[in-house]
Order: sequence, then C-alpha cells, then structure tokens
Amino acid sequence: MKKSMLLTALAVFAVTTMNAQEDLKDKVESGGFYIGANIGLPLSTTSDVSSFNFGFDGAYLFEVIDNLEIGGLLGYTHYIADGGYSYSTYFDEDLLVVRDYKDASFIPIAASARYYFSERKFFAGLDLGVGVNVSGDAKSGFYARPKFGFDLGAISLMASFQSISGGVDYGDTYYGGTYVSGSGFNSFNFGIEFGL
Repeated sequence: MKKSMLLTALAVFAVTTMNAQEDLKDKVESGGFYIGANIGLPLSTTSDVSSFNFGFDGAYLFEVIDNLEIGGLLGYTHYIADGGYSYSTYFDEDLLVVRDYKDASFIPIAASARYYFSERKFFAGLDLGVGVNVSGDAKSGFYARPKFGFDLGAISLMASFQSISGGVDYGDTYYGGTYVSGSGFNSFNFGIEFGL
C-alpha cells in the first residue's frame, strides 16, 4: 500500500513538473510581460551626491530564436540625494554659500534582450536606450543595464549594473562656476521580477 501511494505521488509530481515546464516554455515562445522592482547602491561619483537608488520597470519580450528574447522596456529609477556642498565666494570670503544636492529621477526607455542558459534557469540580459531626466538637476543620457538572473518560475531574482550617462553639475548661478560635477549616475542593483 505504501509503495503504491509513493509511486502515485511521484507520478503526480512528475506530471505537474512537466506541465509547469511546458507552460513556461509556451509563455516564453509566445512573448510575455515582465514587471520588476529593484533597489541599489550608487557607485563612483554618483555615491558623492546620492546614497540610495530604487526603481521599477516593465518589459514585453518575445522569443526570436531558441533561448533568446528581445523586446522593449519602460521604467522609473530614482536616486536619493545625500548631503550637499559649501564654498566661499570669490568676492567675499566671509560669505559662505551652501547648496543641498537634489534627488534625481529618470524614465528609462530601452530595447531589452535576454538569453537563457541551463534549461531556462539562469539568464543574462542587456537593456540599452535613453534615461530621460524628469526631476532634479541631472541631465538625460544614455542608459545601459547589463543584468543576470535566476528564474524560479513565476518570479526571477536579478542582479544588475545600471548606468545613466546624464551627469549633474552643481554650481553658483549668481557668480557662475561649477563646484561639484558628476559624469553620470551608476548603481549596483538587486531586484525581483514577475512574469505575467
């Protein structure tokens, strides 16, 4: 009796697993929506003006050849400002001017691609496009985001490096001159993604 129950349970598990893999394969081949959220730590010059990054995005990808998906991505990413700077003016050394850094927000619009390895468990991807500045003193710029992920079925875990070339210049608008300059916004991010 115990053997037949064990064999029945194993058979049900095998059929369920095969059906889940077929459903995932059908979803990938026909295309699908992906919704993701991430948090990140700013790097290089970005870490001087911001302390934390978060964002979310949505993508539609469809399979063009075995294991390769391409499509488009639209998102939102926000860098939280950290501190400020101060300086003495040229004409009056006793006059100390203090400026606070401002948060910077971008809307990434990008082409997206990903390639699956190891029976669709691991994948590597790349998003390339433009990061449009929507708030703060930053400039719009080139957007690039290489990423790596582990597919768990309905959700995926991801790590990525996000780079937006739109820099930021902080200066004195009254006397002119730049006191702090950053060449872009970069961050190392961790996130989760849901396949719809």
